[in-house]
Amino acid sequence: MRSTIRLRSMSMAVFIATGFTGTALAADISAPPPPFIAPPQPQMEVGGGFYLRGDVGMGMYDYSELDLYPLNHTRSKMSGDIKSTVFAGVGAGYAFNSWLRTDATVEYRAPSRFTVATAGSDTSTPVKYGSNITKGKMSAIVALANGYVDLGTWSRITPYIGAGIGAAYISTSDTYDYAYGEFGTPQGVESGKAPDKSKTNLAWAIHAGMSYDLASNLKADIGYRYLNMGDVESGTVACYTPCSPGYNVKVKSLDSQDIKVGFRYIFNEAAPALYAPEPIIRKY
Repeated sequence: MRSTIRLRSMSMAVFIATGFTGTALAADISAPPPPFIAPPQPQMEVGGGFYLRGDVGMGMYDYSELDLYPLNHTRSKMSGDIKSTVFAGVGAGYAFNSWLRTDATVEYRAPSRFTVATAGSDTSTPVKYGSNITKGKMSAIVALANGYVDLGTWSRITPYIGAGIGAAYISTSDTYDYAYGEFGTPQGVESGKAPDKSKTNLAWAIHAGMSYDLASNLKADIGYRYLNMGDVESGTVACYTPCSPGYNVKVKSLDSQDIKVGFRYIFNEAAPALYAPEPIIRKY
């Protein structure tokens, strides 16, 4: 009797032990450990990286003085004017972070017309009362190294300020003298011409504007720029007929109030996508 009870007890113990072991094995196989997720990699700060830019705009010229030199003592200046211009430029730069960036730009400024009118003041003879007009064209290539401070972003809009320094290669061309009755010449007759002339000056600029985020790496830009290009001088005008001695058209402290629009494309280095690894399944 005791043997029977002992046998049943041992059988029950084996059954219970086997059941627990099977349950543990089944749980081990059907419920693998949670997958390992790699910690996120640091992303490049918005606004950082190399970028390319392109701009177009309009410039309104101004100057401290526009005159003929030497101006004959028998003549006096009546008026002077330089028309506005349009320009287009490209550039490349680097944004160190979301608030500091720098770039180098080069632009072509289309020819604009300059005009200086004078009148005779010599009373010794009536023919010296006639007027005279000098007309010509002025174009420029401007290269600048610029630095900017971005002042924060609100609703995709980022205002900025900046400054630049570089060089302006300025050319004068098609410079003609037209007499209007001076020395008895017919009205509006071409009476002199100057050779084309080019000059390289120090140029500097002050910037202010704002950009708008069209996408994570594409910005539209609208800005104002004050650009100073130094002094400009034409070639010497030589008269075809007897007139005043040869002279040059001189512009002192030529500057421009520029409005420009453009785009900046930023080459952000995006972090690689992260994926969870496949579940680990143990085989027995």
